This record gives sequence, structure tokens and C-alpha cells, in this order.
Amino acid sequence: MRKISALLLCLALVLPLTVYANDYTPSEDYYDDYDDDYDHHYNYDYHDYGTEYDYYEADYYEADNYMQEPDTTPVRDHFATATIEDLHTSAGYMPIYATGDSLLQEEAVSFEPPPSPPVIPPPRYTSAATIIMDADTGLVLYGSDHNTAHFPASVTKVMTALLVLEHVHDLSERIEFSHNAVFSIPRNSSHIAMDVGETLTVMQALYGLMLSSANEVSIALAEHVAGTVYEFVDLMNRRAESLGATNTNFENPSGLHGTMHITTAYDMALIMREAVNHPVFVEVISTLRYSIPPTERQPYSRPLLNTNRLIQAGSYFNEWVVGGKTGWTHAARHTLVTYAVRDGRRLIIVTLNSEGGGTFRDTLALMSFGFSMPFEERLVFESGIYTRRVPVYQDIDGRPLNIGYVAVQADDDLHFKLPADFDIRELRYELSLPERIAPPVLAGDIVGQVVVYIQNLRAGELNLIAQNLVLSLPASTHDDRHAAGGSERTGPMQYASPPMGYPSLTAYPTPIWANEFLLTVVTPVAVSVLTILISVFFIITSRKRRMRKVLKGNRRIRYYGSYRYK
Repeated sequence: MRKISALLLCLALVLPLTVYANDYTPSEDYYDDYDDDYDHHYNYDYHDYGTEYDYYEADYYEADNYMQEPDTTPVRDHFATATIEDLHTSAGYMPIYATGDSLLQEEAVSFEPPPSPPVIPPPRYTSAATIIMDADTGLVLYGSDHNTAHFPASVTKVMTALLVLEHVHDLSERIEFSHNAVFSIPRNSSHIAMDVGETLTVMQALYGLMLSSANEVSIALAEHVAGTVYEFVDLMNRRAESLGATNTNFENPSGLHGTMHITTAYDMALIMREAVNHPVFVEVISTLRYSIPPTERQPYSRPLLNTNRLIQAGSYFNEWVVGGKTGWTHAARHTLVTYAVRDGRRLIIVTLNSEGGGTFRDTLALMSFGFSMPFEERLVFESGIYTRRVPVYQDIDGRPLNIGYVAVQADDDLHFKLPADFDIRELRYELSLPERIAPPVLAGDIVGQVVVYIQNLRAGELNLIAQNLVLSLPASTHDDRHAAGGSERTGPMQYASPPMGYPSLTAYPTPIWANEFLLTVVTPVAVSVLTILISVFFIITSRKRRMRKVLKGNRRIRYYGSYRYK
């Protein structure tokens, strides 16, 4: 009896542990069993619907740490994942992008590190701050004090031109020069002799701004775009911050000296990288000469000559240089921002606080060093490596229900030209994909995006494309069924909505014998309690039997020979 009681107690304690040790979570197949019943009755499958977007990031994890989509359809999800707590949020299941080699298929891309490239001696220069940036990815290839603040001088006009191109869509618009634009600049500063009341087209003004570095033109453009110089300067600083140029503070659109008019070589490279994405900007900075036709106050043409000696015939000329912007003030000394292209590779070179022609010599040395670095094309995202299904939900009778799934895949592979010794694990990926999509969804629709970051800079992106068609459920379907004598239960019963990320039950309520809470919590506890009660009953019964035996023995010994035990 003692052995039976002990066995029952052990069973009572172990039974709940064995149930919870399985880490049972409701699978999608559990709900699909009921969806199949409803689908068999109404030929449709219903689930919840949502439209919120979630954005996830994750660091690099081992390539064999995968999280599979919990459905029966073969899904290739080769992305390493973060922790389970990160995945199973209140918003439901959403794969987390990892970084680096875990993104690439083992059979398609070798994870072996590339051989070390030959050592190239660093360039010699005299500028106080320098940087070489890859214009395609934003990767810093080389830098010296590139995060130290300096006065930018007229390279400030790169930001001025960028804002003009972003805010003025008709470059034939004419701008009028105000009294403030003409007379607010120092008399000995660079200008093209514009007078009050004269007008230029925006395109003509851009040539005057970037070729001759005309300060009155920068003021006139600022007033044309923002109304006042103050508002334009505020726009310049906000745009710089949006580009990641967080150590920059502009006080004017011309670059004239100001005690807090500062920037860094890195920040100017970011601004120039954004500017060269505009073809008009590249066209302007690569122009050697330009002539402004006669105006209302000037009967003669104004010839303009580009101040950048790297594109002018002479000792500093270089065929790889597309263009740039020069600058000089007493405080800033010589500054230069350069855009160069060679064999499909694009570089941004910035030199600040240089003496004399040193800024041109330094730029040539840095450019030669940057182009001599061994680069190779690397696969950073393969379109076929990540495919998943996203549920499509429609509002039926006031309740969001699932009507199908759409397969999602990237529209193309993504390749970057990167240094041969670049560690691909330094890449960071960000996924933007809805958990649920509203119908109709057509094959080829853009439903999400993957963004690739290098050194926290947006280097490239790919669209996630729907691979199949999912149409909306006709609104009259339920009424037609009811009119044809169908079941009264033509829509879902109004139960409380389940958490986002889990599909809802169909119109039929869950049977009590299939209730998950009953199976996983109530039943083990009830069995355990019942087993404990039975064990206690056997223990009490066995104790009574032992007491009876003890009393029976004592009586026989006490009254031996004169007492007959009955």
C-alpha cells in the first residue's frame, strides 16, 4: 500500500511537468482543422485581419539557427533569427532579419573569408581633415580627423544647391534679386555683379552658384525657396540632420564665415553623396564654362568659369574627376569637395583646412589611393533566399477574416561593390513587411521592402513582391447563401478577437474536448489533484489498518489466557 501511495504521489507531481515540458503552443494547424470544416461548408477560410506594420532589426546570429513558418507549405526562410521573446511579440510572429553571412545560401555563396589584399601605403596630404567615401554605399574607405569640426567656406553651397533641386521642380522659374540678396554680402566676396530687380532662371542661378561661387545668388535662391534666409538656413540644418550629418550647423547659405558655421569632412561627404544623385547637379559641377545671357539691367552676357582646377586644363587636371565645389575664407582656409568616377566606381573626396594648392594635391592623392583599393562585387542579398506567406484578410460582416495567403519574395538580387577585405557581417538589414494584407492583392504588387545598411547608412533596398493573386470575397456571398435556404450561420460568431498574429476560430465554437486551455492547464491540474486525494485516502486507510493490528496485539498480551479476543 505504501508503494502504491508513493507511486500515485509521484505521478501527480510528474504529470503536469510532462505536459508543460512539451512547451505546447497552439499551431496554425489546430485552427486549420476548424477552418477546413467551415471551408467545407462555405468554401471559404476566415481569419483575423490587421494592417499594422512592424520593423525589426537583429544582429548577426549563427547560420543554422533558423525559425520556420508554422504552416505546412514549403517555405524557405534561411534568415537567422533573434530570441524567441523578440519573435513572439504581441504583434504575432514576424521573422527577424539577421546580418551578414547567415543571409546567404551555403550552397550558393562561400563563407570562406577572401584572401588579404596587398597592403597599399596610405596617401600623403597636408589638409587638416580628409575623407574618402564610396558614393554607392556610403562606406568610409579612408579618413583623417573626418569627424572634427571645421569651417566649410563655400562648399556650403553644395547643400544650397541640393535644397534648390529638391524644392524647385521647374528650373525655368525666374528668381528676382532683392536688396538683401545684393547688399547683405561683403563687397570683396565672390559675386557675379547682380543688381536689385534683376532676374535669372533657377538653372542660370545654379551655374552662378556652383561655378563662380556667387554669394548674392545663394541669398536669392534661399529667399526663392523658403521666403527668408532664416527659414532656408533652418531647412539646411534639418536636411543635414536627416542625412546623418549630425555635427554640422549652418548659419547662412553662402558659406561666409560664422563662428558656429561648422561641419566635418564626413558630414560634407554625406551631403555631396546625396547631391550627386541629382543629374542636374552633376551636369552643373562638371561644366567648365557657362554664359548667362543679358538681363533686365545687364545688356551683356556674364561669362562664368569653373573654379575647380581638377577639371580645368593644367597640372591638376584629372580625367576621373567629374566635378566638385571649392571654398576659401581666412578662417576656413582652402576646402574642396570632389566627385570622381572610374570604371563604374564612384568616390567622394573631401579636404578641409588646407593651404594653397594643397587641397588639389591632397584630393588627387586621396583619389588615387581610393581607386587603387581592391574592390569586388559581392552578393549581399539573394532574392530566392527568403520567401514567406503573408495572410490576406477581409472585413466580413464587421469581423476581419482570412481569405487566403500571398507568397512574398524580393524582386531581384542585390550586389554591392565592396573592398576585398570587407567583412560582410558588418551589413545590417531592416525588414518592412505587413503582418496582414487587405485584398485584392495582384501578382507583382509591392507589399514590403528590405533595406541594407552599411555603417548605419542606407546603402540599398529591394522591394518585396507578391507572387500570386488573391481577390476579395464578394460582399453579397452571405446574403445569397441565406436566400438559397442555406444555414443561418452565414458569418462568424461575435467572439472576442484573439491576439494579433494568431488566426481566429471560424463560425463554429471550439468543442470543449478540443479546448487548448482545458487540455494544457485544467486537465493536468485536475488529474493531479484527484491523484493526490486518492493517495491521501490510501495513506489514511493503511494507517488505520496498522493501528488495528497494534491494538489487537496489545490486548492479547495483556489478557493472555483469560481474555478471548472476539
